[in-house]
Parts: sequence; C-alpha cells; structure tokens
Amino acid sequence: MRKRWRIGAAVVLLLTVLLGACGKEEPAPLPSSTPFPSPRGLRIAVASDLHFDPDNTDKDSGLGQTAYNPELLDALLRDARRQGAQILLLTGDLVNGGRIHRHEQLSAKLRAAEEAGLAVCVLPGNHDLAPIKQTDFAALYAGFGYDEAFSRDPGSLSYCVVRGGLMLLMMDTAGYGAGAVDLPGAKAQEGSGAYFTEDTLRWVRAMLQEAERQSLHVLSAGHYNLLPEISRQPDMDGYYLENGTAFADLLRSFYVPLYLSGHQHIRAVYQENGLTELLTEYLLAYPTGYTILDVTEKEIRCLPRRIDVDAWAAETGQTDPILLDFAAWQQGNLRQYAEENVRYMAGKNPLTKRELQDAADFFYAVMDAFWHGELYMRRTELESMRGYDAFFHCAEGFAYGWWLKDLIEYSSPLQRGFTLHWPD
Repeated sequence: MRKRWRIGAAVVLLLTVLLGACGKEEPAPLPSSTPFPSPRGLRIAVASDLHFDPDNTDKDSGLGQTAYNPELLDALLRDARRQGAQILLLTGDLVNGGRIHRHEQLSAKLRAAEEAGLAVCVLPGNHDLAPIKQTDFAALYAGFGYDEAFSRDPGSLSYCVVRGGLMLLMMDTAGYGAGAVDLPGAKAQEGSGAYFTEDTLRWVRAMLQEAERQSLHVLSAGHYNLLPEISRQPDMDGYYLENGTAFADLLRSFYVPLYLSGHQHIRAVYQENGLTELLTEYLLAYPTGYTILDVTEKEIRCLPRRIDVDAWAAETGQTDPILLDFAAWQQGNLRQYAEENVRYMAGKNPLTKRELQDAADFFYAVMDAFWHGELYMRRTELESMRGYDAFFHCAEGFAYGWWLKDLIEYSSPLQRGFTLHWPD
C-alpha cells in the first residue's frame, strides 16, 4: 500500500501542475461561482499552495497556467472580499523556493488586501523557508497573524489568534533543515519528515486548555495533512508528519472538529473518529478555487468556492485573451492532458484509434467530475462509458489505473460542502 501512495502522490502533484498546455473547449458550469448568501457569523476564506512566483513569465510553455499566479492571486483576494470574508487563511506554500523578493511582493499584495478590509493569517509550507530563516518569515509576515497572536510557540512558527469567540490554532508543520532554523528552542528536522517537537505539543495543549477555560471554539490549520494515509507513512518523503497522530488525538480530546490543510494540491475531505480534515486545492489547479467557512456559535458550514476568472479579468480591464476566456482555456488544457497521457500509456498497451479516443474521453470525464466535486454523483454514468474498459486496459501497469478506480470508488459528496456542529 505504501508503494501505491508514493506513486499516487506523484500523479496528483503532476496533474495539478501540468494543466498548462494550450487548448480550447466549451467549459462546464463552475459550481459556486455566483455570490454566496450573506455571511452568517464569522466568514473565513481558506486558500492554500499559492506558489507565488512572479519570476515565471513563460505563459506559452507546458506550465503556462503557473505563470498566471499573480493574476489568480489578485482574483482570489478580490473574490474573498466580495464574498464578505473577514479573514483569509493561507495554509502554506505561499511562494516557490523561499526567495525573499517573492515573499516581499506577496506581502505587499496581502497588505493591500488588509487595507481593503480583509484580515490575513498565514502559515509556512515546505516551499517557504531556505534561503530565508524562521525569524525572517515571522518578520516578513508580522502583520498577517504574528503581531496579533494571542500566543506564539517559542520553538516554531506556530501561533494562535482569537477573534470573538473563536481561537484559530495555526500550526507550523513544514519541518526545516538546519539552514532555516533560528528560533530559540527550534530543531532542524532529521531526515525528510516534518514533525512537532514535544515542546510544541505541550504549547498546543496549553492553548487548548486556555480555549476551554475561556469557552472558545477552536479551529486548527496547518500545511501538512493529518488523516490521509499518505501522511502516516514513514517512507513518504515530503509527506510524512511525525507526531501527526498525536496532534490529531490532542485535537479530538478537546473536541476540535475541523483541521484545515493543503500540500497535496487537491480538494479532499477526510473524517476519522470525530475529526474532519479539509484539504484546500492548489490555487493554480483546474478550476481555480478556494474554501469559504461560515462559523457561528452552533456550526461550521464549509463550501467550495470557484473563482470566475473570466469575470474578474473583464471587470479589472485585463487584455490577455487567455484571462478573458480562462475557464475555456483551463477546460481545453484538461482535455489535452487526458489525450496525451492516454497516447503515452497506449505505447505500452496498444489501443485502436477508436479505443484511444474513447479512453481519452473517459479519462477527461473522470477528471472533470473530480475537480468539480461531482464524481460521486456521476459514478454510474462514468462506469458505463464506452471508454471505461479501453482506459483501464491501456493504464495497466501505470499509476493512473488504480488511482482513477480509487477516485471513483471513494468519491464523496463532502467535496461539495458540509456542515459540522460544535460539541455541546
């Protein structure tokens, strides 16, 4: 099983990055692209894996979509404000490669968003430090959670903020080499797995006890995952989170219902023993999206939000024709990606010309349904498609074969939103 997860992680990450080739197709409707109802209680926007990199300007390459990350970030910030979000949580991998000028340019954009009324709280991910150090990160993002922290963990970049009756427990899960560690009591990671030190776990317990004393509700966030199997495998380079199970058990013991994460570049929901984890997708993935949380005294309502990039481009006077027709461009990228991968796999497991097209149609339909959160509704339709058998014949021996079967089998309506109730 561990080997399958290793291959699967590569598939997921490659898929979300490689949807940048040119293409054109009429887009399917994007769910939640119209305004949401007025906020109930505190409205929080959650986004992850911005991978902000203004140095990438090659919009004609196979990675073309990533070159639009400054524009997609602007669209995100504008959309979150328009939806009435009071807070934006960014759960790590803010920039690519930890370069200071990228952090500085991102900070400037976030500062403008705060001046427009959107408070921002950030967390580091595995892409955000080295060459900068922990103290550099805290200084660069002082105005985005660190200065207003109710408490900070002395040995990591973890902190918590309190807004009204809610405590946001923001966890630094990234794990760093010796070159990035300079906080008192911080420890460089050993091997490739990130971890919480025992001191950090004691700080977490103290914060949860304080929240209990003050009768505060608690939500937690981090970059790495807790509940997916991939996050528990010691041989999973770059995914394994030591103390993840201990931290999850600590959240459960204080009845924290929701943990927010990213890192895998997909939208997913996991539930286990009273704890729910929501993974928010890569901003540069298809289709461009984030999460809206409406938090009241009684419940947390979680809804996916798809950004209408076309409308943003028109309203802000963009002239790039791709941005003005972005949904169709992304849809075409997905179609082309499906066709190219089927042809590649068929080099080992040959298909007829008709079977090639049918297999590509099936692959495209599954991935389109997956990204739109509709896979669970379309399972019977997809399994009856003519290209089903052809696809799994050509995918034999490739990770896509078992991965698509797993996607279809375990697809969940939770991807389209869910409501959690605070414990009594």
